[in-house]
Amino acid sequence: MLTNLRLPDQVDVAFGPQALIARFILHADRTARERGVRLSIEHDFDALIAFNKQQTKSWFPLVPSFDPVANELTPENAFWIAGRDRDGEIVATQCARLFDWRDSNFKQEFESLRLVYQDPDIERLPEECAFSEAPSGHRINGLVCFSGGAWYRPDYRGRGLSAITPRLSRTIAYTQWNTDFTIGFAEPALVEKGVVARYGYTRVERGVDWLNSYRGHILDIHLLWMDRSELINDLVVQLTEPVEYRRQASGLR
Repeated sequence: MLTNLRLPDQVDVAFGPQALIARFILHADRTARERGVRLSIEHDFDALIAFNKQQTKSWFPLVPSFDPVANELTPENAFWIAGRDRDGEIVATQCARLFDWRDSNFKQEFESLRLVYQDPDIERLPEECAFSEAPSGHRINGLVCFSGGAWYRPDYRGRGLSAITPRLSRTIAYTQWNTDFTIGFAEPALVEKGVVARYGYTRVERGVDWLNSYRGHILDIHLLWMDRSELINDLVVQLTEPVEYRRQASGLR
């Protein structure tokens, strides 16, 4: 069951610069409402998976990292953002997942498929394997947020939501979990179209391949990432340069 709470009322700013984060969350929530979208934080991943399966014409299957069948997902390690229209219909989503890689790093966790499955030996598909030659794969460690599962209903694309929900997911994850890094994935077409630029990530690296995955072979994936200081700086930019924010928010997704 989805919540009826307003997103700013759901966020307790536990880590990070409180005033800045509170201002950004209010700003992002207001901007979304101006575009006809009400945001909330959700924890029912069974509901999200069921909804994802209803949207096959405009949405790929969710990565198993956000599937409660393959992972133990709790409010302490995962949430998703729902954007709903005035009729209460979901028109946007964005997920966040916490990983503790203080004794590991992105390259190890992705190539072992622990990023995807809680128990890869049981859950992995036949001949499924992953490789990362992204230059920074070894340095992404500590407490890491994997932000993904972005979707916008086709009639709500072009309203700038892709400049809002990715930032909200990683900001909420940071202030809840004190994350060191945020990561995401993007296929080449999204980078070439400029969609990834609107997500606000400071680092985009090629060199990630995933074979025999839940979507078959996914080749030349781009690793998106930013550290905590870059995340905070991005929030400052969004609040001090509203013209630039409006320019980003006028994108195609």
